Amino acid sequence: MTNGTPVAEQEKYVLETHDLNIFYGSFHAVHDVNMKVERKKITALIGPSGCGKSTVLRAFNRMNDLVPTSHTKGELLFDGQNLYEPDVDPVEVRRRIGMVFQKANPFPKSIFENVAYGPRILGERKRSVLNDMVEKSLRSAALWDEVKDNLKRNGTALSGGQQQRLCIARALAVEPEVLLMDEPCSALDPIATLKIEELMRELKKDYTIVIVTHNMQQAARVSDYTAFMMVRDAVDRGGEMVEFDKTEKVFNRPSDPRTEDYITGRFG
Repeated sequence: MTNGTPVAEQEKYVLETHDLNIFYGSFHAVHDVNMKVERKKITALIGPSGCGKSTVLRAFNRMNDLVPTSHTKGELLFDGQNLYEPDVDPVEVRRRIGMVFQKANPFPKSIFENVAYGPRILGERKRSVLNDMVEKSLRSAALWDEVKDNLKRNGTALSGGQQQRLCIARALAVEPEVLLMDEPCSALDPIATLKIEELMRELKKDYTIVIVTHNMQQAARVSDYTAFMMVRDAVDRGGEMVEFDKTEKVFNRPSDPRTEDYITGRFG
């Protein structure tokens, strides 16, 4: 047992928040988030703009630390350890909990060097090992067959959907346990979006995925669990988690009328 959490529960849940509050300076951005992210499942965060979905997502790998005024209260456990303890290295956290952003952001380098970048930073120098890691990561991102004969091509020359899969491959190359995805399909056409969704379903065999999406149909299609967030009120613009449960229940039998109102389009 670590931090009061039974070992069996730790093994089931890779991330847990206990009364997680996030601030930007004096602004209380997110209030009292309590959720458990199950290992090798897809968890979706949904809700209207400005409700704190991306702020919660970035808390999972301490990306909010890059905002000087940001600070947190409460607990965020990763494999039973509080990520916000003073002795935790945020760089190591970000290696183990990778992130893919809303807009594909490949480096202006070759496809090979985009994927090999992380392993090189971590000290890998052997070309044969890098070759294997690049191929494995591109295969995992369902991109290998499309680029294997042209790995020297600049990553920025790929299509939007291919660029996003390249960014997924780059994140996978350092062998994370969790993959965070912040609206990964919002800039993509429907065909590229379906490819990313198929990829997510395949990746959850090996990885835990947490996704922020404005597309409720996407959340319903790909996620196992869904968290619905909303802005508290017009005075307190901070976000709160209204409901967190299995996706099927959230969409078909929500326990909070505000969830039903959002899903059916009565607000938001």
